[in-house]
Amino acid sequence: MKNNESADSEVWEIDFFSRPVLNKAGKRLWELIIVNKNETFEHIEAIPNNLINSKELRKRIKQQIISAPIKPKVIKFFRSQMFNMINIALSELDVTIKPSRKTYSLLNKINQREETVYPEMEGYKPFMRDFQSYQTLKKTPERMPDALRGEKYLFASIGESGIKEIVDQSPSFYDSYISSDKLQIEKNIPGIIIFSERSRSLSSWLDSIELFSLDCDIEQKNVCLDCGLDTQYLFARLSEEQIKEAKIFEEEKNVSKGLHFIAIQKSIEKKEIDGFWLLKSNLS
Repeated sequence: MKNNESADSEVWEIDFFSRPVLNKAGKRLWELIIVNKNETFEHIEAIPNNLINSKELRKRIKQQIISAPIKPKVIKFFRSQMFNMINIALSELDVTIKPSRKTYSLLNKINQREETVYPEMEGYKPFMRDFQSYQTLKKTPERMPDALRGEKYLFASIGESGIKEIVDQSPSFYDSYISSDKLQIEKNIPGIIIFSERSRSLSSWLDSIELFSLDCDIEQKNVCLDCGLDTQYLFARLSEEQIKEAKIFEEEKNVSKGLHFIAIQKSIEKKEIDGFWLLKSNLS
């Protein structure tokens, strides 16, 4: 998000889906789960099977917005299977809708309930658990707008102190899967630094697409940006010399459980960072 936006801007993350529990009639439990990004607000309610529709969903979300002490400005959801119903339900509400896999607080809540709540319920069926429903199929990446391509990039790594130094610089565009005061990193994490004379424009565009992760496809020799629910952009092609670095990047990303970063600045000489994203692609 833009760093001149209020850090207190309320972002809600919602899920509306069936759970691994059957009632006495043999029908699955449906729940609406709402949490905010800062994990200071949550609402969870079971929805009768005969009320699974966008109109009912809109009514229940609207009730929560009316009663909430801080109204949401943005509502995110990750579940592509429910895109139409959730999108229709939110379309008449005074919020910005963002389909996104960057619903970290929501997925933490779902994982917690999968581990500790549903197993204690009568009718629990472990084989119906919602394993990695946020993962998407591999697809052919789209081309990035030519005007927004970086002239140069390099693989790098950074530690906790380095990240906090960047946060203190207040880049024009900054986003993180976790607030900086909760950040705890034992080892350096991998990432890339992009150099571009159009660094502000590129940062602004990345900020607008719900950037989720950077992935190196060694087999296809592609560097790709994953964003939104299932969109992938081709950022660059790997040269033979870069293959080794890309393999190390992916290995270190795996060790750090998906944690990595993207930084954008004008040039190697100009150290000011215009955009910085601390990303986490492993959400399990």
